[in-house]
Amino acid sequence: MSGYKTKLIVAAIDFGTTYSGYAHSLKDEYKKDPLKIYANQDWTDGSGLITLKAPTVVLFDNRGHFHSFGYDAETKYAKLSEEDKHIGWKYFRRFKMKLHERVNLRRNMMLSDDQGNRMPALDVFSEAIKYLKDHLMKRLRDRIGELRDTDIHWVLTVPAIWHDGAKQFMKEAAAKAGIPEDQLTLALEPEAAAIYCKELVVSRAKEQKQEAKLQTFDPGSQFMVLDLGGGTVDITVHEVQRDGTLKELHSPSGGPWGGTVVDKGIDKFLDDLFGKDVMGEFRDECKTDDLDLQRTIELKKRTCKEGDDTVNLKLPIAIYEFFEEKTTVSFASTLPRTKFARSVRKKRDRLHIENEIFLQMFKSPKDSLVNHVENMLRKPELRNVKNIMMVGGFSESEIMRDAVKHAFPTKNIIVPEQPGLAVVKGAVMYGHNTDSISSRQLPFTYGVSTAVPFNDRVHPESKKVLRDGVYKCEDVFKVFIKAGTTVVPHKTKAEYTFSAPFIGTSTATVEVYRSESPNPMYISDDGCYRIGEISIALIGRAKEDKQMIDVVMMFGDTELHVTAKEHGTNNKVSAKFNFLR
Repeated sequence: MSGYKTKLIVAAIDFGTTYSGYAHSLKDEYKKDPLKIYANQDWTDGSGLITLKAPTVVLFDNRGHFHSFGYDAETKYAKLSEEDKHIGWKYFRRFKMKLHERVNLRRNMMLSDDQGNRMPALDVFSEAIKYLKDHLMKRLRDRIGELRDTDIHWVLTVPAIWHDGAKQFMKEAAAKAGIPEDQLTLALEPEAAAIYCKELVVSRAKEQKQEAKLQTFDPGSQFMVLDLGGGTVDITVHEVQRDGTLKELHSPSGGPWGGTVVDKGIDKFLDDLFGKDVMGEFRDECKTDDLDLQRTIELKKRTCKEGDDTVNLKLPIAIYEFFEEKTTVSFASTLPRTKFARSVRKKRDRLHIENEIFLQMFKSPKDSLVNHVENMLRKPELRNVKNIMMVGGFSESEIMRDAVKHAFPTKNIIVPEQPGLAVVKGAVMYGHNTDSISSRQLPFTYGVSTAVPFNDRVHPESKKVLRDGVYKCEDVFKVFIKAGTTVVPHKTKAEYTFSAPFIGTSTATVEVYRSESPNPMYISDDGCYRIGEISIALIGRAKEDKQMIDVVMMFGDTELHVTAKEHGTNNKVSAKFNFLR
């Protein structure tokens, strides 16, 4: 199975927690120059603000129909709110992390919007993907002219630390958005960034004839990628192979330490400073002002530095007005009697905040990231990692960059220009050639539940059951493949034969479990989860009341695949993983 795509164009959608965007390249141009990638970099709010990606915000009207996405959605909802016409409209932002929070996702899960209105999550995700897909298609048709939907292979980015159910959810959302499964590839965000950064550094080094940079990615060199996004931080480690492909040295890791943690810290600071009631009323009644404040805070997050004395934050007048309505005194006269008397000063509509307060909001994601990387680099297999690459929108924060540089002074820290576009550009390159990743490390142990003859010296009494006159131990974790195994795309597989009851033309299911432990004993052990099932169509004619099915699970790709056939024949039957309830 070749990893090279034959479509005219490869287009990637980077679906982020706070911002989303897209990029594409032509097959012929990719062969000549892999870095010739076109990204839409002129998303604008209409007032002069231009960003590399658009806010991941979706707005539906009061009939539940899609209305707008990105800056258009933000501006429209703020205007509706100012005119008191927003009731019943559905406004969703920062909803991507909902897929990370649950191990067992349901296909019919609901999301709550700004007003507490609920809507199927699949509809919200699919409309966001559809908007980005259609936006890109319009740009392409304006440039190329005649273009068929089938001329494009799509790549959709997902965090490497996401579980199988979340990946399947995104594929189904993409299908609902009009991207067929056979035209879609999932790319792991930090892997995509690694592919892009490697090519970028090598190409730039060749242009500038810098041997030191070329050696950074010589065969055998190892590097770590820190993908700092809005919701999550994803970390991967790769080694460059002789053919230029990348071998994963450690299974993807990370956590919910992205830029939104800082946003929550700033929100809490303002709640403490003005009072939850005041800020709550402001956020509910002054959507336009609140939107301006959010954009100001986003800029401060990226530009705040360790050496600054103070951070100047311009606040909407409405916050001070709400404060005076609630307390009947001015904010300026109250401030000296609060815990912020020495750390916050008010001058007209601006707050002068001691930098230490702002830095404290970065402490949690900064410490989590540094501690995690320190623990990883202590592992023997990662002792030769000399280069750390920082990508993702949150990597634009000088505080986060400085934290990594200070924590790892002996490492070469590389931050590419426009780090927020590294993932989407790398996803385009991955879409052209998925073979650019030669192997991965499996993050989990996979297996099924089975029953074995009961042994009172090994098995607990609580697992003892009587079946067909024989005592068995149930819930035993039958391991197919262990966590930490090096798996090769299209090649690594595990086979399992089981007997399925024959009921004419029907479907058999095999439950699939995962564990972080390489040697789980029972499916009820801590850290073991039922993640889904394998569905198998039974079409053969069994001589008895059961038929034997050979199930082959393929590991090594960005998602799991399964095939099945009747035992002892070449008669393949339909089989697929289902990780959604």
